[in-house]
Amino acid sequence: MIRVVRNVSVAVLLLVGTTRAELVFGNLGADGSTALGTLNNDVGPGLGWVAQGFGTGTSSSLQLQSVTLGLFGTDAGTIPLTVSIFTGVVSGPNIVPNTSLYTSAVTNVGTTGKYTFTFSNSLLQANTTYFVIPAGGSWYFNTGSPAAPVGQNGSGYVSAGTWESFATNSTPVGPWEVADFSRYSLSVMATGAAVPEPGTWAAAALLVGGAAYVRWRKRTKAV
Repeated sequence: MIRVVRNVSVAVLLLVGTTRAELVFGNLGADGSTALGTLNNDVGPGLGWVAQGFGTGTSSSLQLQSVTLGLFGTDAGTIPLTVSIFTGVVSGPNIVPNTSLYTSAVTNVGTTGKYTFTFSNSLLQANTTYFVIPAGGSWYFNTGSPAAPVGQNGSGYVSAGTWESFATNSTPVGPWEVADFSRYSLSVMATGAAVPEPGTWAAAALLVGGAAYVRWRKRTKAV
């Protein structure tokens, strides 16, 4: 009977943890299919940095899953790159990048294309500003409209501007200033916490209750 209860617990956990990621912010369209442009900007150590900011608003989609950027790495082979999510700090009337909060898994970047960087255990907070900063490569502009990233699919996310730093440090640092362009190609995927339907909880309760009843019957017979 203990085995039955354990199986019920696993089933409920799987239902709670299963939810579909959705595109919540970007300028590559609601499905991420907008084409890349031909203009780009080199970023990384010795070159300077670009940061695309976003605010989560009152969105409930706060479990960061992935960030997709239009990048070029190299013509021959690939180079390993990551993307970092930075917190924000108030600087005068603005909020600018502050410190690295999450870093993606490594993605190998070759010729020009859309590359996806995945994140694990990266929970964002509502009504908070964050910044997407790639660790290197050439960041390509998008084509079409909107030019600058915006909230997608009714997520409630908003843009917090595009920022650049001409510091040549090995990691992103300021001073930060408003970038000349805001067309850097970007899609952000996130999920919300899955909430099981009432029927799911009812079924789980019946199974757990049934297991408890069987254990009670077993104890009764043993007396």
